[in-house]
Order: sequence, then structure tokens, then C-alpha cells
Amino acid sequence: MSNPLPYCVVITRPHAQAAIWAQQLAARGFATATLNLLEIVPVGSEEKTRAIKNKILDFDLYQKAIFVSQNAVEFGMQWLDEYWPQLPVGIDFFAVGATTAKKLAAYDVVVTDLAVSGNGGMTSEDLLRAPGLQQVDGEKIIIFRGCGGRGHMAEELRKRGAWVEYCELYERHLPAQASEQVRKLCHDIAQAQQRYLLSVHSGESLDNLLAVLNEYPIQDQQQVRALPLLVPSQRIAAVAQAAGFNNIISAENATDAAMTDALVRFARDH
Repeated sequence: MSNPLPYCVVITRPHAQAAIWAQQLAARGFATATLNLLEIVPVGSEEKTRAIKNKILDFDLYQKAIFVSQNAVEFGMQWLDEYWPQLPVGIDFFAVGATTAKKLAAYDVVVTDLAVSGNGGMTSEDLLRAPGLQQVDGEKIIIFRGCGGRGHMAEELRKRGAWVEYCELYERHLPAQASEQVRKLCHDIAQAQQRYLLSVHSGESLDNLLAVLNEYPIQDQQQVRALPLLVPSQRIAAVAQAAGFNNIISAENATDAAMTDALVRFARDH
């Protein structure tokens, strides 16, 4: 890179995923800092846990299973391993994004239409174009995901005649230490000893960043919003711009490879 003072990339992913990307960025010459804005935890209430168990016990009644994220695979396969040591036959598995598909493959699960989920597409809209999801009239489909989130995929599959249920496995929380970490970031920016660049891998992380920022004085908010912000999609870029970020870098998707590529291109030009 041509910059005499390399960017310090502020990574806002959960710890395990942040560490992996930090190693990749270090190999490219970037310094990194961690600002954990998203904590993934299993559902806590007895009611939600019972709902998961009921769907897992009925897993053999579904024709298709869709996993929306790596976390959905990790939590979902833990449940399935407990009650189905050998997965029932006749179920087609789908994944939103290549990374999620690879996670399923690590559990020896063959993903249907892997070429579709592995071509760089990272959204529900991309997966809905898969040939195996076009003719689903009368089929039962289960979607493994976290609590809440977009309902577009289920709505579209129901329009196609499918009977769709969610298996909601985990919750996304704002970590207790996030506010203090943002305070430290504001202090470090003011010291001007490093050029910082923010990154968010999801809309939830951006929402949490904005929620924490709103607790701080306007001057501190402006300092953070003035930083370059790396996001994984045009949709999240639009949200960031509406929230006052003006220097936004949009990657093709949320994979580490795509985020790194967009970061390197930006750094070479700035």
C-alpha cells in the first residue's frame, strides 16, 4: 500500500470471527482493533427452547431445510446431532451464502444447488433464484435462523405454495462493554496517532453502533461518522449514508474475501 500511515481497521464482528479476519488483514499490512458490537447467544427462555426441540423432533417431516448463516449452522447442527445422530433421508439442504454452505459441508451435509449459494451471492434474494426452490407447492420447508430478522424468504416461498416454519436458534445482543469500547475509540481518534477505518459485516452491527453513538456528545459522533466505513452491501450502505456516514466503501458481500478486496482497493486510492 502507498499510505505512509496504514489504516487501522476497526473490526466489529463477534470475537471468533473477528480474530480470523484480523489475521488475514495483518497479512495485508493492516493494523486492526476490535469493537465488539454483536454478541450471539443461544435462546434463553424455556418457551423458545421447547419450540426448537419440537421442530427438531419433527425434522424428518420437512422436504427442505434452509440455513441463513454460519451461526444457524452451528446452533442448528448441535440440536440435530443430539436428536438425529443420522440425518433423515430425502431432505434438501440450502444455504444463504458460500460461507454458510462451507459450514454445512464441514458437518458432511451435502448442499443442494451449491453453485447458486457459492457464486458470491449472499442474500435471501440470491438463494430464492436456486432451481430447487422454484417448484415447492405443497412442500414443508424449515428455515434455521436467529430470532427476528427479515421475513422475505418465507413470504416468497409461501407465495410459491410452500408451508414454511422458522427454527429460531439464537439471539443477537449488544455486548455490555460496547459503550466503553466506543469511548476508547473516540479518544484514540482524537489523539490522531493512527488513521482509522470502521467495518461492519451486518445491518445489526451498524444498528448497534448507531445506538451506542447516540449516547455520546455530538462532537464524538461526528468524529466517528467522519471515518471511512466498510459495509457488505448497497442496502447497508444506504442505511449508513442516511445515518450521516459520508465516506462509505461497499463490498460485494459479507465474506472476508470480498470485504478485504474492497478494503485494499480503497486503501490503494487513499
